[in-house]
Amino acid sequence: MEIVDLNAAAPYDPARFVAEAVASRQHGTVRIIRLAPGQALPPHTHGASDLFLYVAEGDAVLETDGGSRLFRAGELAVLTGAEELRVSNAGEAGVTLLAFLAPPFPPAKN
Repeated sequence: MEIVDLNAAAPYDPARFVAEAVASRQHGTVRIIRLAPGQALPPHTHGASDLFLYVAEGDAVLETDGGSRLFRAGELAVLTGAEELRVSNAGEAGVTLLAFLAPPFPPAKN
């Protein structure tokens, strides 16, 4: 067992968004993503990995092939790796997301 202190992860960076792995095992990866006001993740997919994206703090905008919607603290989006998404922070406070990816993304190199 491993306990991960998410408070020890990289803080908000006004110059660029933060996206770092905080836990990884054979069958999955967890990343913390921090978006300062005005920042966005570019449109992207996750290949063969399913994505479970949880808003831990703040309110973001989630854009997918199905449209755009407010994505609030406490909500969980479930996406296949083929679904393109973009997340942005148009608010005045930071947004913290937890991205659970299975299998791990990017894929392990053999």
